[in-house]
Amino acid sequence: MGTAIFMVLMVCGYWYTSHDLTTRFKFKRSFGWDVYFLVALYGCVFVLQGMLATALLWLGLLLASAVMNALPSFFDAEHYHLHMSFMNWSFLGIQAPVVIMLAFAVIFCLWRSNWSGSARLDSHGRRELYKHLSRANGVEGLIYQCMEKGDLAWITLKSQRIYIGMIHTATFDSGDANNIVLIPMLSGYRDDNTLDLHVEHNYSAWYASHDIDLTSGPRSALDFRKVLLLSQVESLSLFDPAQVMAMGINRLTPTG
Repeated sequence: MGTAIFMVLMVCGYWYTSHDLTTRFKFKRSFGWDVYFLVALYGCVFVLQGMLATALLWLGLLLASAVMNALPSFFDAEHYHLHMSFMNWSFLGIQAPVVIMLAFAVIFCLWRSNWSGSARLDSHGRRELYKHLSRANGVEGLIYQCMEKGDLAWITLKSQRIYIGMIHTATFDSGDANNIVLIPMLSGYRDDNTLDLHVEHNYSAWYASHDIDLTSGPRSALDFRKVLLLSQVESLSLFDPAQVMAMGINRLTPTG
């Protein structure tokens, strides 16, 4: 019986932390023993909820027995003990209250993970959630600011490759696959000696010369998007054109 309770506890905790948006962010940011304790914490919550629901069911049977015993003219003359029968009933060698408690725990977990209002956030709700969660992380906060306000971002990769553009979307809950989807305006690299920015591709000039924007057809700026892994990003900042001019720009080519 203890093994069954432990298994349901851990499965419910893992299912919830893997499917609920808010908790999934916490889960992906946890390491080592924190992962197990987080899963066990939510599993315990659902098991306790199952215990409470089972206790309410037992109280309902107790009240039903009392009412039936108090009105013998409407029921048989025998003395009813529905609550005792419930406690003594067994299913596959396990007491029925335990089985029902675990069933309640699974139902609460599925409802909270898949069917509740917080599990079905619309686009506005997701933005608000990301905004709230990104406050605790400087990189994610800056990325969210660029997505929300349309600010240009300056991204330097570990390879010293530089991209300047609009952040379209970002993923923070996929482990090693966390990434930024960037609509580039400029791309190039920084000289190791002079630190000058060598621009190899001027996407903004290409967009302007071909009447391309975010909604144009048959091609739009999204066709030029770059997917950058967060693990490869060395630094991230807002784009300041004045700073670029002060550093110097070389090898400017207006093709994509």
